[in-house]
Amino acid sequence: MPYSRESAGKGGHIDLVKNPDVQNFLNDCKCLTQPSAEEAKKITADYVHWEDGNSKLPDYVVASDASPYKEAISGLFPSTQIGYVKNSMIIIEVSEFDNLQPVNSNFVDPFKVAELHRSGDPISFTLPGCNVRYKGAETVKDGFRLAVYEQLSDMRTSFTNDDNFNVVGTLLAIDDGEVELELCPACGSKEEFKFKKSEEVQCCVACQKDVYITDVMRIHEQISDLGDNGSAITRFMNVVEHLIIASFIRMVGYRDPSLLSRMAFIVDGPLAIFGQPAKVHTRLLRLYEKVRKHLVEKGYQPPLIIGIQKTGPAVEHAKALCPYIPMGAFRVIDDEYRHKYIAARSETSANFGHETYYGQDFIFKTRSGKVFVFGLVYPFAKKVPSNIEGEEATSNSKARFSKEKVEVDRYREQLKLAMSLITHFELELYENAIVPIALAHRHASISLVPGGRVLEILSKKGLNL
Repeated sequence: MPYSRESAGKGGHIDLVKNPDVQNFLNDCKCLTQPSAEEAKKITADYVHWEDGNSKLPDYVVASDASPYKEAISGLFPSTQIGYVKNSMIIIEVSEFDNLQPVNSNFVDPFKVAELHRSGDPISFTLPGCNVRYKGAETVKDGFRLAVYEQLSDMRTSFTNDDNFNVVGTLLAIDDGEVELELCPACGSKEEFKFKKSEEVQCCVACQKDVYITDVMRIHEQISDLGDNGSAITRFMNVVEHLIIASFIRMVGYRDPSLLSRMAFIVDGPLAIFGQPAKVHTRLLRLYEKVRKHLVEKGYQPPLIIGIQKTGPAVEHAKALCPYIPMGAFRVIDDEYRHKYIAARSETSANFGHETYYGQDFIFKTRSGKVFVFGLVYPFAKKVPSNIEGEEATSNSKARFSKEKVEVDRYREQLKLAMSLITHFELELYENAIVPIALAHRHASISLVPGGRVLEILSKKGLNL
C-alpha cells in the first residue's frame, strides 16, 4: 500500500510483462468472446417470432427500484460510516398513461406528466456502518442487526396500518407463521430459535443477546467492526427491494384479489437474491406460488411479476446480438445457451442459479428494434422436492428442474403479457429502457453531488462529529 500522496512508479508493470509465469498462465486461459457476424446469425436462428395477438394490458403497473449511499464520512478517524437506502415504488394507471398525449396533438400534456412523476412512494432506511454502534450495542454487527429488525418490523414497509403486511409479517406468512433459525448470530452457538407473531425477538441462552427474526436473512454476516461495510448495506438494499414488492402483493391480494389480478409488478434487475440473503429466494418462490393458487381458486388470473435487467452479461450478450435478432423475436435463456454464449460456467450445480434465482430469463427484441432481458417467476413452489435424499438424487432433481423451468408453454400467457407490457412502455430517453423503471429510478436515485454531500453533513450533525 502506498503512503498518502505517494504516486506509483511508471515502470511497475514491466516485471509482470516480462515474467514467463504470467504469460504461461494467460496461455492456459480461455474465455467467451463476442460472436462474429456468421456466428451471431447461427445463434439467433432459433429465436421465436412473437405473435402479439390481443394481449390485454393490466390496469396498473407497479415498478420498484432502490439506491444506496454508503460512503464513509470524509476526514474522520477512525473511518466512520452511516448507510442510507432509498427504495421507491411508483404506481402507473395504464389508462392515464395512454392519455398523456391529448387528442389531435403531437405533444404530451406537461401537467399530466408531472402528476405521473408524483406517483412515487419512497421508503428510507438508515443503517450503522463501521465505527457506529447503534443504541449502545456491544458491537457494530449487533447494532446493525437491531437496526434491520426495527426498520423492517415497523409500519414503513406495510403500506397499511396493519403490521401483518410489513416485511417481518411477510417473512412469517411465507413460513406459515413460524420462522426457524438454528444458530445464534451473535455468538454462533447452536440453538433452536422459533419466531412467531409477537415473539419476533428472542434471547440466546449462551450469550444472553437478543436474536431477531430478520437475522434469518444473514445480511449481518458481512458486517465488520473495522473496515468498509458497504457490501452489507448493498445486500440489505437488494433483498429488501424484493421483499417490499412481495409485501405489497400480499396486502393487495388479501384485500382485493380482483385488483391484484389486474396489476403488473416490475423489479429492477433479475428475479434473484445474491450473497448471504440468497435463501430468501426460496421463500419468495413459495409465496408467489401461494398467491397464484389463491387467485386461480377465486377465478382470477395471477398478477404479472417481471424483472428487467439493465446491466450484466446477459444484457451485454443481447446487445451484441441485437443487429441479428429478428424484430419481435424472443428466446428463453436455458442453461446450455447461457454457459455456451453468455458467461462461462461459474458453478458445478446441474441447475444455473439454484441457490439464487426465483425467475426465468428471456431475451426479447421489440418491433422498434430495442432489446430487453427480462425474467418471469418460475411456475413452481420449489425447485427440488422436500423428500429428496442423497447427493445423486438431488443432482438428478436439479437437472430435471433445469429442463422444466425453460419449457415455454409453462409461461405462455405471462410471456405474452410481459412482452406486450414492455412494448407498450418503451422509452426513447435511455437505451433499452421502459417508463416505469425509469420513473422508479428517478425517485430512488441519490446523486453523489449534491445528494451525497448533504447526507454526509447530515451524518456528521446527527453523530455530533
